[in-house]
Amino acid sequence: MPVAIVTVPAPEHDHDDHPENARRVPAIERILHSSGLHSRLRHLAPRPATPAELTRVHPARYVEALERVMGDAPGYIDHAPTYITPESFACAQLAAGGALRAVEAVLDGEAEAAFALVRPPGHHATPTQAMGFCLFSNMALAARHAQARGCAKVMIVDFDVHHGNGTQAAFYADPSVLFISTHQHGIYPQSGEEAETGEGAGRGATVNIPLPAGAGDAAFHRILEAVLAPAAARFRPDLLLVSAGYDAHWRDPLAALQISTTGYYQLVSGLRALAREHCGGRLALVLEGGYDPAALAHSVAASLHALLGDAPAADPLGIAPYPEPLARIEATLYRVRGLHGL
Repeated sequence: MPVAIVTVPAPEHDHDDHPENARRVPAIERILHSSGLHSRLRHLAPRPATPAELTRVHPARYVEALERVMGDAPGYIDHAPTYITPESFACAQLAAGGALRAVEAVLDGEAEAAFALVRPPGHHATPTQAMGFCLFSNMALAARHAQARGCAKVMIVDFDVHHGNGTQAAFYADPSVLFISTHQHGIYPQSGEEAETGEGAGRGATVNIPLPAGAGDAAFHRILEAVLAPAAARFRPDLLLVSAGYDAHWRDPLAALQISTTGYYQLVSGLRALAREHCGGRLALVLEGGYDPAALAHSVAASLHALLGDAPAADPLGIAPYPEPLARIEATLYRVRGLHGL
């Protein structure tokens, strides 16, 4: 089956000297064309999320307030800083709808896997607060959309370098969504500790893996085999969703993890294998962070090669510059596995 992409460049949502700017998606598109990937993918038109779809996660009062505040744009609505332009609400509505369209493509059999290349990103937006460059919680909306379409259990893996606090907040008490976040410990948004495992009926359905600076390809190989694989086998999801942030690349300016482009290929290959083993291959990725243009573009391309089942290619950006703190990584995984009985 084909691999599909949904693209929302959102040029109207732009702040030129901000890391989350309108140059990000075009940088990806240039690599897709130059590598020949563009012609091998099924291209799906995005559509805006409807008010009814948005309110599956966000209260109507939040959606209405966010739309009203566009009248004060341009400006900032969060200290991250999260900026808005007069068109940001419409762009965020289209980004959320792009994530929903990717889910639809996978569930309707248009594609085995789909990648929503959308912005603004979403995993920091809580149900009631815009933050961290994010306005709507694209991934949480995608999960609820899948459940509205009949998926009882949804597994979310967030490999952005920053903790997916907004997605976590949406499902913290919900056992029907397994949320697993890998992220650098101690950086924005200062959440995602190992002890954050869910509450009430959702206790145990949130798995946080806060990593030491310097963790890279070897760490994520171990995460796949030591946490993601056994968690998926126990949960048995109907759909696998991925918050695909590429700011854990060693070149990214906003953090200090060290995944390489090859490491992203290996990680997405492993997630594809988990989806095929547990949920009929149904897999949808949604773009989150990634702020070095070359690292972002080449890593997305590597991820798409993985989804297509291509053999790994030479890494155009090379290996990470520093050794990984392997003992500290193993200690983290030991604790996480113990907390969750994996």
